[in-house]
Amino acid sequence: AGGEAFVGTALQPEPRILRGKLVHFGAEPAIEPAAADLPRAIPPPAPVPRFGSEPDTLEELLDRASALVGVRLGDRGRDKGAYGTLIASVLGVREDGFSEPDWRGEVEIKTVPVVRDAGGLWWVKEDPAVSMETARPLAKLVRVLWITRVADDDGSPVLSWLYQEHSPRLRQLFERDLHTRPKGGAGATTRGWYLHKRFFIDSGLLRSLNG
Repeated sequence: AGGEAFVGTALQPEPRILRGKLVHFGAEPAIEPAAADLPRAIPPPAPVPRFGSEPDTLEELLDRASALVGVRLGDRGRDKGAYGTLIASVLGVREDGFSEPDWRGEVEIKTVPVVRDAGGLWWVKEDPAVSMETARPLAKLVRVLWITRVADDDGSPVLSWLYQEHSPRLRQLFERDLHTRPKGGAGATTRGWYLHKRFFIDSGLLRSLNG
């Protein structure tokens, strides 16, 4: 619409081919670590940090998230919530319940599994769980620290993180993409809230990984 000079700007975003489909990566306001190159490369192995006490400020929480980048989480076994529990523990965050955000009832911490497509772009492998069906998912997602891990690497390294706070556009995307389904395998009787992986195309997370 604005000519070649505007390609790649907010006025005329440059489309990308993700898994054979033409998409525009959204760019909602966020805080993220700097990247030397995009798409982000798998970081070299990093030691598991030992923080002990809970972070006192948001800035300290995000500094700890940066220290997680490159940490190999290993095999989670059959428990799909194991990675989230491990990450919260390493960050020094106490999980007091499932109805309130993880850090002091203010910031929800969510682990997002990502893999690369044939063209080398990162995409979200599966819909991440948000909460049990009885919880209020939108109340948990006012402020979110998204932590991405490489799901098709045996070590499951932490790739990056993205912190976002409520905006009218993000709420619109949450309302569009939140859905319920059974939790667990065949025969499960409990249900939970999940976030459709297309959310991350529009929210800014895939832009932060791919550019």
